[in-house]
Amino acid sequence: MDLCPCHSNQPYETCCKKFHKKILPTTPVELMRSRYSAYALNNANYIIDTTHKESPHYLKNKTEWKKEILIFCKSTQFQNLEIINESPLTKTATVTFIATLTQNSHNITFTEKSTFKKVGKKWLYVSGVKEDGRHFDL
Repeated sequence: MDLCPCHSNQPYETCCKKFHKKILPTTPVELMRSRYSAYALNNANYIIDTTHKESPHYLKNKTEWKKEILIFCKSTQFQNLEIINESPLTKTATVTFIATLTQNSHNITFTEKSTFKKVGKKWLYVSGVKEDGRHFDL
Protein backbone atom coordinates (compact mmCIF):
# COMPACT_ATOMS: atom_id res chain seq x y z
CA MET A 1 0.00 0.00 0.00
CA ASP A 2 1.63 3.23 -1.18
CA LEU A 3 0.86 6.36 0.81
CA CYS A 4 -0.47 9.30 -1.15
CA PRO A 5 2.17 11.82 -2.28
CA CYS A 6 0.01 14.61 -0.80
CA HIS A 7 1.16 13.46 2.65
CA SER A 8 -2.35 12.87 3.98
CA ASN A 9 -1.15 9.56 5.50
CA GLN A 10 -3.84 7.83 3.45
CA PRO A 11 -3.25 5.29 0.67
CA TYR A 12 -2.99 6.88 -2.79
CA GLU A 13 -5.74 4.46 -3.92
CA THR A 14 -8.29 6.07 -1.59
CA CYS A 15 -6.94 9.63 -1.56
CA CYS A 16 -5.85 11.50 -4.70
CA LYS A 17 -6.01 8.71 -7.29
CA LYS A 18 -9.78 9.15 -7.74
CA PHE A 19 -9.23 12.80 -8.67
CA HIS A 20 -6.47 11.90 -11.11
CA LYS A 21 -8.95 9.45 -12.70
CA LYS A 22 -11.51 12.24 -13.34
CA ILE A 23 -13.62 12.38 -10.14
CA LEU A 24 -13.99 16.10 -9.34
CA PRO A 25 -12.56 17.37 -6.05
CA THR A 26 -15.38 18.83 -3.95
CA THR A 27 -13.22 21.34 -2.05
CA PRO A 28 -10.23 23.56 -2.80
CA VAL A 29 -8.18 21.56 -0.24
CA GLU A 30 -8.88 18.34 -2.16
CA LEU A 31 -7.84 20.10 -5.35
CA MET A 32 -4.69 21.49 -3.68
CA ARG A 33 -3.70 18.04 -2.38
CA SER A 34 -4.44 16.33 -5.70
CA ARG A 35 -2.41 18.92 -7.63
CA TYR A 36 0.54 18.47 -5.26
CA SER A 37 0.27 14.69 -5.83
CA ALA A 38 0.06 15.23 -9.57
CA TYR A 39 3.31 17.22 -9.50
CA ALA A 40 4.94 14.47 -7.43
CA LEU A 41 3.72 11.81 -9.89
CA ASN A 42 4.65 13.74 -13.08
CA ASN A 43 0.97 14.04 -14.04
CA ALA A 44 1.20 17.22 -16.10
CA ASN A 45 -2.18 16.65 -17.76
CA TYR A 46 -3.94 16.91 -14.39
CA ILE A 47 -2.16 20.18 -13.62
CA ILE A 48 -3.22 21.57 -16.99
CA ASP A 49 -6.82 20.32 -16.63
CA THR A 50 -7.21 21.90 -13.18
CA THR A 51 -5.78 25.34 -14.02
CA HIS A 52 -8.21 28.21 -14.64
CA LYS A 53 -7.83 30.07 -17.94
CA GLU A 54 -7.39 33.32 -15.95
CA SER A 55 -4.29 31.91 -14.29
CA PRO A 56 -0.99 33.63 -15.12
CA HIS A 57 0.40 30.09 -15.54
CA TYR A 58 -2.13 29.11 -18.19
CA LEU A 59 -0.55 28.56 -21.61
CA LYS A 60 -2.46 28.08 -24.85
CA ASN A 61 0.40 25.92 -26.16
CA LYS A 62 -0.37 22.77 -24.14
CA THR A 63 2.64 20.89 -25.52
CA GLU A 64 5.07 23.54 -24.29
CA TRP A 65 3.21 23.91 -21.00
CA LYS A 66 3.32 20.15 -20.39
CA LYS A 67 7.05 20.12 -21.15
CA GLU A 68 7.67 22.91 -18.60
CA ILE A 69 5.64 21.13 -15.93
CA LEU A 70 7.46 17.85 -16.47
CA ILE A 71 10.87 19.53 -16.22
CA PHE A 72 9.82 20.97 -12.86
CA CYS A 73 8.37 17.64 -11.68
CA LYS A 74 11.38 15.57 -12.63
CA SER A 75 13.88 17.97 -11.05
CA THR A 76 11.98 18.31 -7.76
CA GLN A 77 11.58 16.07 -4.73
CA PHE A 78 8.18 16.56 -3.10
CA GLN A 79 8.83 15.92 0.57
CA ASN A 80 5.81 17.30 2.42
CA LEU A 81 2.60 19.27 2.11
CA GLU A 82 1.05 20.95 5.12
CA ILE A 83 -2.28 22.75 4.85
CA ILE A 84 -2.19 25.79 7.14
CA ASN A 85 -5.51 27.52 6.47
CA GLU A 86 -8.50 27.54 4.16
CA SER A 87 -11.11 30.20 3.57
CA PRO A 88 -14.86 29.55 3.74
CA LEU A 89 -16.28 28.04 0.57
CA THR A 90 -17.85 30.47 -1.87
CA LYS A 91 -17.28 30.60 -5.62
CA THR A 92 -13.72 31.73 -4.84
CA ALA A 93 -11.64 30.26 -2.02
CA THR A 94 -8.07 30.25 -0.78
CA VAL A 95 -5.82 27.58 0.70
CA THR A 96 -2.59 28.45 2.50
CA PHE A 97 0.00 25.71 2.64
CA ILE A 98 3.67 24.90 3.12
CA ALA A 99 5.27 22.81 0.36
CA THR A 100 8.53 21.22 1.38
CA LEU A 101 10.54 20.66 -1.79
CA THR A 102 14.15 20.19 -2.84
CA GLN A 103 15.89 20.63 -6.18
CA ASN A 104 19.50 19.57 -6.71
CA SER A 105 19.88 19.09 -2.93
CA HIS A 106 18.72 22.70 -2.33
CA ASN A 107 15.76 23.39 -0.08
CA ILE A 108 13.13 25.36 -2.02
CA THR A 109 10.38 25.10 0.61
CA PHE A 110 7.78 27.85 0.43
CA THR A 111 4.52 29.00 1.96
CA GLU A 112 1.82 29.98 -0.51
CA LYS A 113 -1.74 31.25 -0.44
CA SER A 114 -3.47 29.82 -3.50
CA THR A 115 -6.72 31.10 -4.97
CA PHE A 116 -9.26 28.73 -6.49
CA LYS A 117 -12.48 29.42 -8.42
CA LYS A 118 -15.44 27.16 -8.89
CA VAL A 119 -16.63 26.94 -12.48
CA GLY A 120 -19.84 24.94 -12.63
CA LYS A 121 -19.08 21.95 -10.38
CA LYS A 122 -15.31 22.08 -10.95
CA TRP A 123 -12.74 23.81 -8.71
CA LEU A 124 -9.80 25.28 -10.63
CA TYR A 125 -6.47 26.75 -9.53
CA VAL A 126 -6.16 30.45 -10.40
CA SER A 127 -2.95 31.73 -8.79
CA GLY A 128 -0.71 31.59 -5.79
CA VAL A 129 1.19 34.18 -3.84
CA LYS A 130 4.19 33.11 -1.80
CA GLU A 131 4.60 34.32 1.77
CA ASP A 132 7.20 36.82 0.55
CA GLY A 133 4.66 38.32 -1.89
CA ARG A 134 6.10 36.78 -5.06
CA HIS A 135 3.87 34.81 -7.42
CA PHE A 136 4.66 31.13 -7.77
CA ASP A 137 6.71 30.51 -10.92
CA LEU A 138 4.96 27.44 -12.32
